[in-house]
Amino acid sequence: MQKRQILINAVMSVTQIVVISGVLFILYKFLLKAIGVEQLGIWSVVLATTSVAQIANFGLTGSVVKFVAKYIAREEDENVSGVLQTAAISVAGFVGLVLLIGYPILKWVLGLVFPDEFLPLALSILPYALLALWVMVITSIFQAGLDGYQRIDQRSLLLMGGAVLHLLLCFILAPTYGLMGVAYARVIQNFTILLSSWLLLKRQLPLLPFFPYKCDKDIFKEIIGYAINFQVISVTTMFYDPITKALLSKFGGLSMVGYYEMASRMVQQFRALIISANQVLVPAVADLKEKTPEKIQSVYITSYQLLFYLALPLYSLIIVCTPMISELWIGHYEGVFVIFGTLLAIGWFLNTLAAPAYFVYLGTGELRWNVVSHIAIGLFNAGLGFLLGVFYNGIGIVVAWVFSLALGGTIIYLSYHMRHKIPLIELLPKESRTIILSCLIGLLSILTIRHKLNDIFDTIVLNSMIIVSFSIIIFIPLWFHPLRNRLMGWVADELLNRKTAT
Repeated sequence: MQKRQILINAVMSVTQIVVISGVLFILYKFLLKAIGVEQLGIWSVVLATTSVAQIANFGLTGSVVKFVAKYIAREEDENVSGVLQTAAISVAGFVGLVLLIGYPILKWVLGLVFPDEFLPLALSILPYALLALWVMVITSIFQAGLDGYQRIDQRSLLLMGGAVLHLLLCFILAPTYGLMGVAYARVIQNFTILLSSWLLLKRQLPLLPFFPYKCDKDIFKEIIGYAINFQVISVTTMFYDPITKALLSKFGGLSMVGYYEMASRMVQQFRALIISANQVLVPAVADLKEKTPEKIQSVYITSYQLLFYLALPLYSLIIVCTPMISELWIGHYEGVFVIFGTLLAIGWFLNTLAAPAYFVYLGTGELRWNVVSHIAIGLFNAGLGFLLGVFYNGIGIVVAWVFSLALGGTIIYLSYHMRHKIPLIELLPKESRTIILSCLIGLLSILTIRHKLNDIFDTIVLNSMIIVSFSIIIFIPLWFHPLRNRLMGWVADELLNRKTAT
């Protein structure tokens, strides 16, 4: 049963990413027409700025997953209820206080970022953005509780349903109320997910009250002691997006922020398909550390090789498809969007290669290099971003962000290889070197086709030629790669086991 639930959770996690990606595609395409790219940029900057207040949750979401699972295993339902209520009340209080205190500060920050003609609109949606954030942070506690019950499938259904609801609300409200309608939609969406998450938790644990009221001091001490270890990483991560978008708004303009938001969302959704699979390393490595620590290195190498095999073609495909995504999503070829999408694909590919080492570090409890990586990303993004923004405007800021991402990933995987004496040449797996060559040839071929034939064929024919050509070039090395057979073997074994069990 547990193995089946893990499979269901994995499938639903991937399904969630696919569905939300589709919803975002439709939503942003609609908002570009309904409110325009500049107002989309305003919404993006305000959300990014207010997200800094999540610093007040002290990493309690991660603690809830751990301690809910712990007390479920011990069959201590009272303590499970205590963890959920204590965490929810604590987060609601801490974050609510920070938002109240920070409201005038955020108004001042927005005054520095936005030109005078856009500032009133930004300030008008700020309270709604803060309310939506407050509700979302509380909801994250309840969703972490579902994770503790290993009902990630239910959480995924909630998030998919919430995304669809937000899309429908934007369809209804944005044409009438403009950007304010988008803010209304976000608040309604978050309240709906909040109530639904709590009701689903109550189905798992009937003794939960209808409204959290119990805050246990001893439980709080226990969960905060665990959570604080991850807070440095959480804090630095929270500043990435606001700083990048604030710099873009200052040196590039709101249109650039809007196109950056769309390009970033696109790449991040593709990236999530790979990262969500690698997250299973954390509990697996933690178990190996206690039982057979000598196997951890083998698990890391296999995971890295598999990730490289999947990530390189995926990010190459993103670069190939970005121009046609621009035409489908925005309605025309938008050079800024294409440049941002290409740069972000490169940066996130180099950063994604660090995922196996990052999650192994989490599993073994060695967080130092993860922390160093995040701090380096934050410092370089702010400092280099400001410097390049002064001289090269918006493009320079995104280049600084891409460099920071690559640097952060390099710190993690170089430190892991050096610490465990794994040859650095393993960062370019021998079996995948043909794929590296084929992806480079494919990208160069696509550039040539687009340059030479752009004025000869219409958009549909040209894009079809590009997709077919790239697929043909990378198909053979992907098909004959040893990991393809191993992947198919894993799937076949799982299906066979399920048939046997039934």
